[in-house]
Amino acid sequence: MLLSVLFDEPHGAWAAEQLNSHAGLLRMSTVNLTETFIHLRDRQPTVYPEMERQLFDSGIDFVPPTADHARIAAEARLRFPLNLGDCFAYALAVTDDSPILTLDTDFRATDCALVMPDRKPDS
Repeated sequence: MLLSVLFDEPHGAWAAEQLNSHAGLLRMSTVNLTETFIHLRDRQPTVYPEMERQLFDSGIDFVPPTADHARIAAEARLRFPLNLGDCFAYALAVTDDSPILTLDTDFRATDCALVMPDRKPDS
């Protein structure tokens, strides 16, 4: 989601709008933050420090995983077609009883409420 904004990808404008309209309410697992850092360093190493600063200034509450998150993430990995990072996003949503703001259609197989775009982005 964040990467679609930072890399100006399809649905990037929709994602930016969602991030702005939900500002102050957003929470992200630090597992997902790690994934974001990896992709940023890999794809944009020269601007990584500035992008990292923007992330920390974004108002997103970065949440370290707990043992409960780990248990829920492990269960999710066995139930749904999710990768490890997505399992921790799912676990945070479950423990917070909140929807998942995502562009990843794999989350449609889960039992969580989702905030996703309705259609493919305009070309």
